[in-house]
Amino acid sequence: MKNYILIAFTFLVSFQGFCQNEIEEKRNLRFPVWITHSKNTDIVGLSLGAFPTDYGNDNRLTRTFGVRLEVFPLSFFYFLAPKTPISNNEETYQSFMNGHTTQQIYGLNLSTGTFEGIDAYGVSVTGFMHYSRKNNGISIAGMSNSIERANGIIIGFGGNEVFQGNGIMLASVWGNGAMRFNGVQISVENVIFEKGRGVQIGFFNRAKNFRGIQLGLWNKNDKRSFPIINWQFKS
Repeated sequence: MKNYILIAFTFLVSFQGFCQNEIEEKRNLRFPVWITHSKNTDIVGLSLGAFPTDYGNDNRLTRTFGVRLEVFPLSFFYFLAPKTPISNNEETYQSFMNGHTTQQIYGLNLSTGTFEGIDAYGVSVTGFMHYSRKNNGISIAGMSNSIERANGIIIGFGGNEVFQGNGIMLASVWGNGAMRFNGVQISVENVIFEKGRGVQIGFFNRAKNFRGIQLGLWNKNDKRSFPIINWQFKS
C-alpha cells in the first residue's frame, strides 16, 4: 500500500511540474503556415522567415516541424564577416552549446543564408553561407558551412568548418577544417587542429592527434610527413 501511495505522490508532483512548465512557456501551436518570428511557437507545416531571430534579449524558442523557408536579401554579404563565427576555444564552445537557441528545425531547412545559433535536425540547403549551432543530418551550402557541432554529411561547394563533428565533409577550394572530427574529409585541403579519427583525402592533409589514413600529394600528422599516403594508428 505504501508503494502505491508513493507512486501516486510522485506522479502528482511530476504532473504538477509539467503543467507549471507549460504555463510558464505559454507555447502556441500554428498550422499549416506561420512565421518564425513568432515567440515560443510550434509550427507544424511551413514556417517563413525574413531575417535572423537570435539577436534579441528574450528567450524565445520557435520550433518548426516540417519545412522552414528563409529568404533574407542580405544573405550574400555574410561572407564579408571579418572572422569565422566558429568558437575559437573550448570554453567558448561549451558555453555556446550549453546556452539557449532561438530556433529548432525538424525536417527541411531552405534558406538563402542561415547565420544564427539554430539547431537543425534533417536536411539544410543554403544558397550562400550556412552557420548554425547544431546540425544533425545533411547540410548543403552554396558557399560554405560553419557549424559548431555537426553530425552527418556536410557539403560546402566552397568549404566547411566545424568545431566538433562526426560523418563526412566534402568541399572544394577552401577545404575542410575542424577542431575535432571523426569520419572522412574530402577536399583540396583537409585540416584537423586538435583531434581526429578516420580518413583524409585531398591534395594537402594535416592533422593533430590523428588516428587513421591520409591520402594526398602531401600528408602530415604527429608521426611523420609523407607524400601520397600517410598513416598513424597509435601515439
